Formats: sequence, C-alpha cells, structure tokens
Amino acid sequence: MRTHRISRTTPRTVAAAAAVLALAACSSGAIGQDDADAGGTGATSILVWSGVTGETATKLDELVQRFNESQDEYVVEWQYSGTGDKLTAKLLNAVENGQGPNLQYGDSTPQMLPQIIETGKVVPLDPLLDDAGSEVTRETFTENMLATGTFDGTVYSLPSEAGDYALVYNKQMLADAGVGVPTTWDEVASAAKKLTTDGRYGIYLPIGTGEWPVFTWQAMLWSAGGELLSPDGTEVAFDSPEGVTALMTWTDLVASGVAYPSSLQTDADGQGIASLTSGQVGMIITGAYNLPKIDEALGAENVGVAPFPTIEVPAMNTGTNNSYILDGSEEEEAGAWEFLQFMLSPEVQAEWDIASGYLPTNVDTAQTETFQEFIAEDPRMQVFVDQLEYAKARPSILAYSGISAALSTEIEKALLGRVTPQEALTAAASKAQESLDHEQ
Repeated sequence: MRTHRISRTTPRTVAAAAAVLALAACSSGAIGQDDADAGGTGATSILVWSGVTGETATKLDELVQRFNESQDEYVVEWQYSGTGDKLTAKLLNAVENGQGPNLQYGDSTPQMLPQIIETGKVVPLDPLLDDAGSEVTRETFTENMLATGTFDGTVYSLPSEAGDYALVYNKQMLADAGVGVPTTWDEVASAAKKLTTDGRYGIYLPIGTGEWPVFTWQAMLWSAGGELLSPDGTEVAFDSPEGVTALMTWTDLVASGVAYPSSLQTDADGQGIASLTSGQVGMIITGAYNLPKIDEALGAENVGVAPFPTIEVPAMNTGTNNSYILDGSEEEEAGAWEFLQFMLSPEVQAEWDIASGYLPTNVDTAQTETFQEFIAEDPRMQVFVDQLEYAKARPSILAYSGISAALSTEIEKALLGRVTPQEALTAAASKAQESLDHEQ
C-alpha cells in the first residue's frame, strides 16, 4: 500500500455557511486523530460516512468487511450520515469542530460540495489521480463525470455512483389507450391526452421546492437549446426564449388537464412513484433506482422505460453521488484513498451498482462481465446507461444552491398556474443572479 500525503492551501472561508453551521448538529467522527489504533492491531481506523439504508446498507457492510480482510493496514467502519441538505449541514458543523469522517462516500448533493470545500478540510485529489501508483486516475472517468467533482480547476471529489432519469410508463395502460411510446414532448402531450380519463392523468411532472424539479428541468432547457449560465459562468442564461419553451412544455401539459403535478405529490414521493403504481398516472420521470418498487407493484413485464423525451435534441443531466476525503493524519488520508479506490474498482463498483440501483461512473465498470450479465437480464437498464453518453453536469460553483432554490420556487409557481413561464424565469433569474454576484 502506498502512503500519500497531500499539501494544500486553505480556501477562503465561506461566510454563507455560518448560518448553517449554527443550526447543524454535531456528529461523532475522527478528523485529525492521528494513528488511531484499531482494536490494538496497529492498523489505522478509517471512518466512512454514507447515506445508504436497507439492503444497500447490507451490501456496504459486506464490501467493507471484504476490504478489511484484504489487507492489514487499515480497518474501515462506516456510519449513516444522512443525505441532501441535512448531510451538508451536519458535515459543515463536524469539520468546523474537528470531527467527522475520513471519507464521505456517495454525497447525493455534489453541487453543494463547494460549501464544504470552503472550510479547507476537503483534500484535493489531483496529486492522487496523477500518482503513478494509483489505480484510480483521471482516465477512470469520462470528462463530464470528472467535472462533477471539479471546483475552480481542482478535483475535490470523485463520482462514485451515477444516476439519471427516463420516462417510466405502464405498458398495459399505454396499450389500452392505443398509443405508442413517446420519444418527443409533442408525442408525450398526444399520448397523455389519450391516457387521461376521469380520475387518471397521462403524466406526472416533477414539482416541489427541492433540487429534483430543477435537476430534471435542466434537461428540458438543454433539449430546447438553452443553457443555465453564460459560457464564463458569470451571468444567468436560463431566462431565454429556449428556457421559456422548456418550461411552457410542462405548463401546457398541466393547463390542458393531462398532467397532474400537485395533489399526488408528497415530500416522500416527489417523483410520482405512488401515482404510477396505483394507476393514477400512466407515465412518470424517475431513475433506475426506483424500478424495483415499481416492478413489485405492477410486475416487471408491465413496466417500460424510454429515453427522456426531446424538445429539439437529446439531453440529460448527470446525477452523481460523489465521494471525498477529509483532512486527517497521513495514515488516515492514505487509508481513505485506498478504500475509495477499492469501491471504484470495476468489479466492486459493478456489484455495488447492481445492489444500489445506480449506474457506473468508472468507464470500465459497464464492460465487466458482472454488469453486462445484469444488463442482459434487464435490458431496460441500458436506456439509463446510454443516456450518460450525452449527459451534462450541474455547475460545481458555490452559488448553485441559490440558483437551484430560485428556480425550484418559480418552476413550482408556474406549474401551479400562479405565474406564466416567462414571469417565473424572470423572477428566478433575478434571484439567481444575486447569488452569482455575491460569490464573484
């Protein structure tokens, strides 16, 4: 095992995190505890945080045990970290108090990572990726995948799990209505009209004030030919004619009565899973990770998957859960890197993706016999994998949280018919630009 120690400079302190830190609960951990002795064996203890639960947590237990048995320098243990905004707040508080994990595995909101980077506690990964002794290098990932963890030109995190979304539909419902599988949003509108009857709607659209509506709508924006920001990242660009077209595509579906974005939505079901499995809608937008529960309710033979429909061109937003190493002793940082490389190795990642419902981030994982057999058993997964070839990534900038909050609020208003798409995007652009200007 190679031991790595990374020299780095401390980024400027992020003032915006102060309010979050004051509210966050302190968590246990071991940042900066040198040479922790694992049970008197002389091995270094490595604390990993992860937000997985259920059967996926059982798989992580298995892989941690396998890593521990494969060598005698490190002993990894993992703890549940929470996810989303709660994780960001918890981790910010932990690192500011000299606590927390050595490795955060699979942060589901990598677009929020700049807030943690600003504490100076996230280890830059460029020296490790460029080290001749590393098994994980830049070539392990596609350019778009690597971009998800790059901030101001430095790689701070690596995509350990990928996800995107597609059109998931009830095959029998479409067949009964005599409609084919839509490939464009015009075809979605036509199919949804035929699917809509008393008490049933053609499609469920993303809604809510979280990241999900923004994450999915960005693919609409790109498909219409628009962009979120200007090329230099200093100006908001989504309040364009293309942006209006993208949002109007959704609001027109609601206005025509064939899409239901509100009464079926709950905090626990923002993607409309319950509405599809109960027969209240015929089509939803969701990821591969939700197929098992939909299959259980409807039968896998009745659940279809189609690429995300287009407006003008195919488009997809790359969703990744990213992993990063936090400041610790030389041995702790080295152990965290060894475990991360283990989890990103093609065969291990293939096992992990199959168990968790995520998609490969290592370019070699999809070609493993293990993953190829999985795809052969369920060809629907190939739809999700193929979309990654043209997927883009959300910008890794400190202002993204403000941009997302502004967009989600206004997209919801537009879908509920309270404002027009133009009014929604104009208002969102004003608030988003304030966030951009504040961080420049």
